[in-house]
Amino acid sequence: AVESTQSTGNIRRLFVEGNKKFEGEVKQVEFQKGMQRTGLIGRKHGETRSFLRTGEIVVSTYLEIPDNYVMSCDPKFNHKRKERLSMKLAAFESDNVEDVPLARQKEFFSIGMTPKQAAHSFVITAEQALPVNYKLDISHFFAGQYLDIRGMTINRGFQGVIRRWGYKGQGKFGRTKTHRRPGSISTQGLARVLKGKKLPGIMGNRFRTTRNAQILYANYEKRYLIVEGSVQGINGCFLYLSDSRNKDPIQGPLLHYPTFLGDRMDLGSEIYDNGVINPTERFEEVYERRRDRQKF
Repeated sequence: AVESTQSTGNIRRLFVEGNKKFEGEVKQVEFQKGMQRTGLIGRKHGETRSFLRTGEIVVSTYLEIPDNYVMSCDPKFNHKRKERLSMKLAAFESDNVEDVPLARQKEFFSIGMTPKQAAHSFVITAEQALPVNYKLDISHFFAGQYLDIRGMTINRGFQGVIRRWGYKGQGKFGRTKTHRRPGSISTQGLARVLKGKKLPGIMGNRFRTTRNAQILYANYEKRYLIVEGSVQGINGCFLYLSDSRNKDPIQGPLLHYPTFLGDRMDLGSEIYDNGVINPTERFEEVYERRRDRQKF
Protein backbone atom coordinates (compact mmCIF):
# COMPACT_ATOMS: atom_id res chain seq x y z
CA ALA A 1 0.00 0.00 0.00
CA VAL A 2 2.89 2.36 0.78
CA GLU A 3 4.52 1.65 -2.60
CA SER A 4 1.20 2.23 -4.40
CA THR A 5 0.75 5.58 -2.62
CA GLN A 6 4.29 6.67 -3.52
CA SER A 7 3.80 5.66 -7.17
CA THR A 8 0.52 7.59 -7.34
CA GLY A 9 2.23 10.63 -5.82
CA ASN A 10 5.06 10.45 -8.35
CA ILE A 11 2.62 10.27 -11.26
CA ARG A 12 0.71 13.30 -9.93
CA ARG A 13 3.98 15.17 -9.55
CA LEU A 14 4.89 14.39 -13.16
CA PHE A 15 1.44 15.50 -14.26
CA VAL A 16 1.93 18.83 -12.47
CA GLU A 17 5.30 19.25 -14.17
CA GLY A 18 3.63 18.47 -17.49
CA ASN A 19 1.03 21.18 -16.84
CA LYS A 20 3.82 23.65 -16.11
CA LYS A 21 5.27 22.83 -19.50
CA PHE A 22 1.94 23.71 -21.09
CA GLU A 23 2.38 27.34 -20.06
CA GLY A 24 5.56 27.79 -22.13
CA GLU A 25 6.52 27.02 -25.69
CA VAL A 26 7.03 23.48 -26.94
CA LYS A 27 10.75 22.81 -27.33
CA GLN A 28 12.79 19.96 -28.71
CA VAL A 29 13.98 17.41 -26.15
CA GLU A 30 17.19 15.40 -26.46
CA PHE A 31 16.73 11.66 -26.85
CA GLN A 32 17.14 9.49 -23.77
CA LYS A 33 16.66 5.78 -23.38
CA GLY A 34 13.10 4.89 -22.40
CA MET A 35 11.43 7.93 -23.96
CA GLN A 36 8.01 7.31 -25.49
CA ARG A 37 6.30 9.94 -27.60
CA THR A 38 2.72 10.09 -28.86
CA GLY A 39 1.40 8.46 -32.02
CA LEU A 40 -1.12 9.63 -34.63
CA ILE A 41 -4.57 8.63 -35.87
CA GLY A 42 -4.85 7.64 -39.53
CA ARG A 43 -7.18 5.97 -42.01
CA LYS A 44 -6.64 3.07 -44.40
CA HIS A 45 -7.20 3.77 -48.10
CA GLY A 46 -6.46 0.53 -49.94
CA GLU A 47 -3.39 -1.41 -51.01
CA THR A 48 -0.88 -1.19 -53.85
CA ARG A 49 2.57 -2.57 -54.65
CA SER A 50 6.03 -1.05 -54.36
CA PHE A 51 9.26 -1.87 -56.18
CA LEU A 52 12.43 -2.23 -54.12
CA ARG A 53 15.96 -1.71 -55.44
CA THR A 54 16.73 -5.33 -54.60
CA GLY A 55 14.29 -6.38 -57.33
CA GLU A 56 11.49 -7.42 -54.97
CA ILE A 57 7.85 -6.40 -55.39
CA VAL A 58 6.12 -5.98 -52.03
CA VAL A 59 2.54 -5.35 -50.99
CA SER A 60 2.05 -1.89 -49.46
CA THR A 61 -0.82 0.04 -47.91
CA TYR A 62 -2.01 3.65 -48.32
CA LEU A 63 -2.58 5.49 -45.01
CA GLU A 64 -4.13 8.96 -44.77
CA ILE A 65 -2.69 11.04 -41.91
CA PRO A 66 -4.74 14.20 -41.21
CA ASP A 67 -3.98 16.89 -38.64
CA ASN A 68 -4.32 15.48 -35.10
CA TYR A 69 -5.23 17.69 -32.14
CA VAL A 70 -4.44 17.12 -28.46
CA MET A 71 -7.56 16.82 -26.32
CA SER A 72 -6.08 16.07 -22.90
CA CYS A 73 -3.02 14.77 -21.08
CA ASP A 74 -3.82 12.87 -17.90
CA PRO A 75 -1.85 10.60 -15.54
CA LYS A 76 -2.13 6.89 -16.31
CA PHE A 77 -2.18 4.69 -13.23
CA ASN A 78 -0.95 1.10 -12.92
CA HIS A 79 0.74 1.04 -16.32
CA LYS A 80 3.21 -1.82 -15.73
CA ARG A 81 4.38 -0.02 -12.55
CA LYS A 82 5.90 2.81 -14.62
CA GLU A 83 5.22 6.52 -14.46
CA ARG A 84 3.39 7.43 -17.66
CA LEU A 85 0.89 9.96 -19.00
CA SER A 86 -2.05 9.28 -21.31
CA MET A 87 -2.36 11.77 -24.19
CA LYS A 88 -5.70 11.79 -26.00
CA LEU A 89 -5.77 12.86 -29.66
CA ALA A 90 -8.67 13.58 -32.04
CA ALA A 91 -8.73 13.66 -35.84
CA PHE A 92 -11.05 13.77 -38.89
CA GLU A 93 -13.62 16.56 -38.80
CA SER A 94 -17.19 15.34 -38.29
CA ASP A 95 -19.53 16.16 -41.19
CA ASN A 96 -22.60 16.14 -38.97
CA VAL A 97 -22.31 17.17 -35.32
CA GLU A 98 -25.50 15.29 -34.48
CA ASP A 99 -23.74 12.01 -35.26
CA VAL A 100 -21.34 12.63 -32.36
CA PRO A 101 -22.68 11.48 -28.94
CA LEU A 102 -23.73 14.29 -26.61
CA ALA A 103 -21.12 13.41 -23.97
CA ARG A 104 -18.39 13.51 -26.63
CA GLN A 105 -19.71 16.88 -27.90
CA LYS A 106 -19.42 18.37 -24.41
CA GLU A 107 -15.87 17.06 -24.16
CA PHE A 108 -14.91 18.75 -27.41
CA PHE A 109 -16.70 22.04 -26.76
CA SER A 110 -15.24 22.33 -23.26
CA ILE A 111 -11.75 22.70 -24.78
CA GLY A 112 -12.87 24.88 -27.69
CA MET A 113 -12.59 22.18 -30.37
CA THR A 114 -15.06 21.15 -33.04
CA PRO A 115 -16.24 17.52 -32.74
CA LYS A 116 -14.12 14.94 -34.49
CA GLN A 117 -14.89 11.45 -35.79
CA ALA A 118 -12.00 9.60 -34.13
CA ALA A 119 -10.28 9.88 -30.76
CA HIS A 120 -7.61 7.70 -29.17
CA SER A 121 -5.25 7.79 -26.19
CA PHE A 122 -1.50 7.12 -26.47
CA VAL A 123 0.81 6.34 -23.54
CA ILE A 124 3.75 8.77 -23.31
CA THR A 125 6.47 9.76 -20.89
CA ALA A 126 6.13 13.00 -18.93
CA GLU A 127 8.66 15.02 -20.96
CA GLN A 128 6.67 14.34 -24.19
CA ALA A 129 3.53 16.15 -22.97
CA LEU A 130 1.97 18.72 -25.32
CA PRO A 131 -0.59 21.49 -24.67
CA VAL A 132 -4.29 21.07 -25.36
CA ASN A 133 -5.36 21.96 -28.94
CA TYR A 134 -1.78 21.48 -30.17
CA LYS A 135 -1.73 20.34 -33.81
CA LEU A 136 0.30 17.32 -34.91
CA ASP A 137 0.72 16.53 -38.60
CA ILE A 138 2.30 13.92 -40.87
CA SER A 139 5.81 15.32 -40.30
CA HIS A 140 5.70 13.47 -36.96
CA PHE A 141 6.93 10.45 -38.98
CA PHE A 142 9.59 10.14 -41.68
CA ALA A 143 10.28 7.82 -44.62
CA GLY A 144 12.15 4.70 -43.54
CA GLN A 145 10.74 4.72 -40.01
CA TYR A 146 9.17 1.60 -38.47
CA LEU A 147 5.65 1.79 -37.00
CA ASP A 148 3.33 -0.28 -34.85
CA ILE A 149 -0.17 -0.01 -36.36
CA ARG A 150 -3.20 -0.94 -34.27
CA GLY A 151 -6.65 -1.39 -35.75
CA MET A 152 -9.81 -3.49 -35.94
CA THR A 153 -9.73 -6.59 -38.12
CA ILE A 154 -12.44 -7.35 -40.69
CA ASN A 155 -15.58 -8.88 -39.18
CA ARG A 156 -16.12 -12.27 -40.85
CA GLY A 157 -19.15 -13.19 -38.73
CA PHE A 158 -19.80 -16.62 -37.20
CA GLN A 159 -17.50 -19.20 -38.83
CA GLY A 160 -16.78 -22.88 -38.32
CA VAL A 161 -13.47 -24.43 -37.32
CA ILE A 162 -12.34 -25.05 -40.92
CA ARG A 163 -12.44 -21.40 -41.91
CA ARG A 164 -11.72 -19.92 -38.49
CA TRP A 165 -8.82 -22.17 -37.43
CA GLY A 166 -7.83 -23.97 -40.64
CA TYR A 167 -8.98 -27.45 -39.62
CA LYS A 168 -8.62 -30.08 -42.35
CA GLY A 169 -12.03 -31.65 -41.71
CA GLN A 170 -12.97 -35.28 -41.40
CA GLY A 171 -13.03 -37.93 -44.12
CA LYS A 172 -15.50 -37.99 -47.00
CA PHE A 173 -16.77 -41.57 -46.53
CA GLY A 174 -18.12 -43.51 -43.59
CA ARG A 175 -19.48 -40.41 -41.83
CA THR A 176 -22.87 -38.77 -41.55
CA LYS A 177 -23.08 -34.94 -41.38
CA THR A 178 -19.74 -34.61 -39.57
CA HIS A 179 -17.47 -33.69 -42.50
CA ARG A 180 -16.80 -30.12 -41.32
CA ARG A 181 -17.30 -30.56 -37.57
CA PRO A 182 -14.45 -30.22 -35.04
CA GLY A 183 -14.87 -33.69 -33.53
CA SER A 184 -14.17 -34.48 -29.88
CA ILE A 185 -13.46 -31.42 -27.74
CA SER A 186 -12.53 -33.18 -24.45
CA THR A 187 -12.23 -36.58 -22.73
CA GLN A 188 -14.50 -38.48 -20.37
CA GLY A 189 -11.90 -38.39 -17.60
CA LEU A 190 -11.31 -34.64 -17.86
CA ALA A 191 -15.06 -33.93 -18.06
CA ARG A 192 -14.60 -30.30 -19.08
CA VAL A 193 -13.46 -28.17 -22.00
CA LEU A 194 -10.04 -26.57 -21.59
CA LYS A 195 -9.68 -22.83 -21.98
CA GLY A 196 -8.48 -21.73 -25.40
CA LYS A 197 -9.98 -24.71 -27.23
CA LYS A 198 -10.44 -23.90 -30.92
CA LEU A 199 -14.17 -23.93 -31.54
CA PRO A 200 -16.62 -22.22 -33.94
CA GLY A 201 -17.37 -18.58 -33.17
CA ILE A 202 -17.07 -14.96 -34.31
CA MET A 203 -14.10 -14.51 -36.63
CA GLY A 204 -12.37 -11.14 -36.80
CA ASN A 205 -13.71 -7.90 -35.30
CA ARG A 206 -10.78 -7.78 -32.85
CA PHE A 207 -8.10 -5.19 -32.22
CA ARG A 208 -4.76 -6.39 -33.55
CA THR A 209 -1.36 -4.71 -33.95
CA THR A 210 0.92 -4.92 -36.99
CA ARG A 211 4.52 -4.70 -35.74
CA ASN A 212 7.49 -3.10 -37.51
CA ALA A 213 5.68 -1.78 -40.61
CA GLN A 214 8.23 0.35 -42.49
CA ILE A 215 7.27 3.63 -44.18
CA LEU A 216 8.30 3.35 -47.85
CA TYR A 217 6.95 6.70 -49.03
CA ALA A 218 5.74 9.91 -47.37
CA ASN A 219 3.82 12.65 -49.18
CA TYR A 220 3.84 15.71 -46.92
CA GLU A 221 1.79 17.83 -49.32
CA LYS A 222 -1.16 15.45 -49.72
CA ARG A 223 -0.64 14.00 -46.23
CA TYR A 224 -0.49 10.26 -46.77
CA LEU A 225 1.98 7.43 -46.21
CA ILE A 226 2.71 4.13 -47.94
CA VAL A 227 3.81 1.41 -45.54
CA GLU A 228 5.20 -2.01 -46.38
CA GLY A 229 2.91 -4.98 -45.95
CA SER A 230 -0.80 -5.51 -45.56
CA VAL A 231 -2.52 -3.71 -42.66
CA GLN A 232 -5.58 -5.11 -40.91
CA GLY A 233 -9.05 -3.60 -41.37
CA ILE A 234 -11.41 -2.58 -44.14
CA ASN A 235 -10.80 0.41 -46.39
CA GLY A 236 -11.81 3.56 -44.52
CA CYS A 237 -11.22 2.19 -41.02
CA PHE A 238 -9.33 4.21 -38.41
CA LEU A 239 -5.80 3.12 -37.49
CA TYR A 240 -3.58 4.16 -34.60
CA LEU A 241 0.09 4.58 -35.54
CA SER A 242 2.95 4.78 -33.06
CA ASP A 243 6.73 4.38 -33.08
CA SER A 244 7.86 0.76 -33.16
CA ARG A 245 9.00 -0.29 -29.70
CA ASN A 246 11.20 -3.09 -31.09
CA LYS A 247 13.24 -0.61 -33.16
CA ASP A 248 13.89 1.93 -30.37
CA PRO A 249 17.66 1.30 -30.13
CA ILE A 250 17.99 1.90 -33.90
CA GLN A 251 15.54 4.68 -34.79
CA GLY A 252 15.17 6.29 -31.34
CA PRO A 253 17.99 8.87 -31.81
CA LEU A 254 16.63 9.76 -35.29
CA LEU A 255 13.15 10.81 -34.09
CA HIS A 256 12.03 14.33 -33.12
CA TYR A 257 10.96 14.68 -29.49
CA PRO A 258 8.20 15.49 -28.67
CA THR A 259 7.45 16.05 -32.39
CA PHE A 260 8.78 17.84 -35.48
CA LEU A 261 8.44 21.57 -34.73
CA GLY A 262 9.38 22.98 -38.15
CA ASP A 263 7.31 23.44 -41.29
CA ARG A 264 6.59 20.09 -42.91
CA MET A 265 6.97 21.58 -46.41
CA ASP A 266 10.64 22.28 -45.61
CA LEU A 267 11.13 18.52 -45.73
CA GLY A 268 9.94 18.40 -49.34
CA SER A 269 6.61 17.50 -50.89
CA GLU A 270 7.39 13.77 -51.14
CA ILE A 271 10.16 11.54 -49.82
CA TYR A 272 10.99 7.93 -50.72
CA ASP A 273 12.95 5.52 -48.58
CA ASN A 274 16.42 4.74 -49.92
CA GLY A 275 15.47 1.13 -50.64
CA VAL A 276 12.42 2.02 -52.77
CA ILE A 277 12.43 2.89 -56.49
CA ASN A 278 10.83 6.24 -57.26
CA PRO A 279 8.30 5.60 -60.07
CA THR A 280 8.92 9.09 -61.51
CA GLU A 281 12.66 8.55 -61.76
CA ARG A 282 12.09 5.12 -63.27
CA PHE A 283 9.79 6.59 -65.93
CA GLU A 284 12.29 9.32 -66.81
CA GLU A 285 15.07 6.71 -67.13
CA VAL A 286 12.99 4.56 -69.50
CA TYR A 287 11.94 7.65 -71.49
CA GLU A 288 15.59 8.74 -71.98
CA ARG A 289 16.57 5.24 -73.17
CA ARG A 290 13.69 5.21 -75.63
CA ARG A 291 14.61 8.69 -76.89
CA ASP A 292 18.27 7.72 -77.36
CA ARG A 293 17.18 4.63 -79.25
CA GLN A 294 15.13 6.74 -81.68
CA LYS A 295 18.13 8.92 -82.55
CA PHE A 296 19.87 5.99 -84.18
